[in-house]
Amino acid sequence: MAGMFLTITRANIKAGSEKEARALLEKSLLPNDGSKPGDHIPGLIGFGLMRSKKDPSMFGLATVWKDEASLDALSSNPNAKTGGHWVEKFMKFTQGNVQGEGFYIESL
Repeated sequence: MAGMFLTITRANIKAGSEKEARALLEKSLLPNDGSKPGDHIPGLIGFGLMRSKKDPSMFGLATVWKDEASLDALSSNPNAKTGGHWVEKFMKFTQGNVQGEGFYIESL
């Protein structure tokens, strides 16, 4: 049986674009109606928006999924496609080097 799955994505944001990038991420990812992320995207348990202590231009995004299959199903989930192409919009704020990695959660 597969366990929970975590993704961590990080990107350097262009100087002067930090506030806009953060606002886009918050608007795109935070439900403002009292619902939880999983109410909109099946299998998504939650996420966290982070900023580096040493490099204020470095943003991070962590997502926690019920399992890896839930993340894989995202591409075919119609609810996940209503974000107004926020990924493409976000990429315009980056310096082009976006890195991501997936992890199996062994224990909490």
